[in-house]
Amino acid sequence: MLPSDQPILVTGAGGFIGGRVVEVLHGLRGTSVRASVRRWSSAVRIGRLPVEIVLCDMTDPRQVRSAMEGIGAVVHCAYGDPHATVEGTRAVLQAALEARVDRVVHLSTMEVYGEVEGDLLEDAPLRSTGWPYRDSKIEAELLCRRYVDRGLPVSILRPTIVYGPFSRDWTVGFAERLVAGGTFPGRADCQGTCNLLYVDDLVAAIVLALDRNEAAGDAFNVNGEERLTWWQYLNDLSRAIGLPSLNGGHPLARRVRAAALAPVRATARRVLARYREPIMAVYQRSPVAQRLMRSVEGAIRRTPSPAEYRLFRRNVFLPVDKARGLLGYRSQFPVSRGLALSASWLRHHGFLGLPEPPMVGPRTGEDPLSGSTVGAPASPWLPSSNRTRTGIPSSARCETGGCRCILSWCRIGDTCGSVAQSGVSSRRSDLTSSTPMGIGRTCWIPASPAGWVSPR
Repeated sequence: MLPSDQPILVTGAGGFIGGRVVEVLHGLRGTSVRASVRRWSSAVRIGRLPVEIVLCDMTDPRQVRSAMEGIGAVVHCAYGDPHATVEGTRAVLQAALEARVDRVVHLSTMEVYGEVEGDLLEDAPLRSTGWPYRDSKIEAELLCRRYVDRGLPVSILRPTIVYGPFSRDWTVGFAERLVAGGTFPGRADCQGTCNLLYVDDLVAAIVLALDRNEAAGDAFNVNGEERLTWWQYLNDLSRAIGLPSLNGGHPLARRVRAAALAPVRATARRVLARYREPIMAVYQRSPVAQRLMRSVEGAIRRTPSPAEYRLFRRNVFLPVDKARGLLGYRSQFPVSRGLALSASWLRHHGFLGLPEPPMVGPRTGEDPLSGSTVGAPASPWLPSSNRTRTGIPSSARCETGGCRCILSWCRIGDTCGSVAQSGVSSRRSDLTSSTPMGIGRTCWIPASPAGWVSPR
């Protein structure tokens, strides 16, 4: 069950998923959160929330034990290179065992099943393939199993393709490539299954895994309900951000271009990993180097990689029958809704380079992450011309609940005291009111995903 008198530690809180977990848990009444980040610079997103933020290197057992003091449960989102993923997980599990926490939720990945096809249930074997990310995630899961045998209540979640606001891989990167006129594999090479999972559906599963006794000691697939192809997803995303459908022709030319750029991509990655500092020093001093590096980077970003071809052709699907039966998990975000919310966020943050449509008032608007209806009185919205690229208005003031703090609609110093609610039909969950947001700023947090309710 969710601890009522002890904080929940979220590791990797500076990341895409960990940051959203912090936002949602903070929005649950009576739940305190301790957010762990490796660098202070990664705490920008969650720094506006009144949660405890601690600096912690997951591979340092001493720091992990310190972060675990007084903790009631852990959501382990942090990962890194293979050593950091494995040893960080080991340190978290050992510290959690010593602290006698009530629950550890470990975020794994669908990739632990290997490059197989078909419908994969949770009892499918885990297959190492030599890919460091996959193999380290498998090793981390095996560690979790060993700690379960020692009495630690660990729940393993295996999410699929997690998209939504702040998703660099599956939302921002694809949208930027579409806007820049980049290419994707052709229609024939994009017929594999795209297991899309909106980020708030994953967070809902995490909360359920924290709360349900049935989750302890077990692993669960977490996926959306729809079986789309990658070609469908890419076209739906393109239309959602206001662009035409993709051209599915000339697959051979695209494959040749991807193959030609593969050694360039690999070489650039190795050189940057080894000589990043001197290269960046040259880049900062030389306009010629800047133009050259930007040209190469742009070509790489606009061209599909061999790994994308493998992924986009793969026909695999992760059913969620086990999570539905034991945890009560239900996906509340069909792709159409998730893409609409993602497009709204992308547009607002300037990723699309396109005009922003008129905003609706907060009485009928939605939080672009959760889609939850805002229950505050209506107030005028600032015209797009008065917003900066980061979304911070340069003038005007939020007076009666018109701010959306998740997207930084208001200036530092603006306040509102309304109460946001989220839910479907009669299932509602009150969120926070007049929450400190930083220097002299207060705002409500529209954090709880619609369609599920705080267990308390």
